[in-house]
Amino acid sequence: MYKLQINLLSMRSHWMINHSTHEAVQATVPQIVEYKAAQGMHDMGKTPVHKVVKKIYPEVYRVPLFRRHYCTLLLREINKMKQQIGFETNAGEDTLRQIPEIVLQEKVPELYNNLWFVVQTVLNPIINALWQRDCAHPASIQIANYNLKDKQQGAWHHDNSADISVVVPLNTGKYEGGGTEFHNYGEVNLTDWSCPYVS
Repeated sequence: MYKLQINLLSMRSHWMINHSTHEAVQATVPQIVEYKAAQGMHDMGKTPVHKVVKKIYPEVYRVPLFRRHYCTLLLREINKMKQQIGFETNAGEDTLRQIPEIVLQEKVPELYNNLWFVVQTVLNPIINALWQRDCAHPASIQIANYNLKDKQQGAWHHDNSADISVVVPLNTGKYEGGGTEFHNYGEVNLTDWSCPYVS
């Protein structure tokens, strides 16, 4: 079990969230409450969240999530994790889809709990605004290490246990290339460190 070494990463708060996104989420929560109280009898309509999300493809959105300082600290911590616990591939996946990863719930529960807090308090209202639904069950959260030395690209991939995925690129803009291709739509360049893709 890995213990976080950078204290700021162990704080359960919203200090790491993009300011505009956090404000939009807070302003959207009353609309979500009203919509749920009416048991879906009326349309939620546009919310402040719709001003910070950008539609990339049908059902694929970009939203600024983490601040640069948080990404920098998290990358430092990941380097320490790499030395102590390392990245492992999922033996349950076929070879083409195996990407080295750290499953946080198993290996770094403290970080998992903090990121699950972000899912519940930031991403869940965004998902409510976009699709009028909740992330009711604990999500799988992992850190994947995509490395061109090991694999030029991953194969098409779909997690059977999830129908909503969030991809958060943790780079700080110091490399070229990289991206995620969405089946039947196209590729999204992931060099912008602050913008996860929700689909």
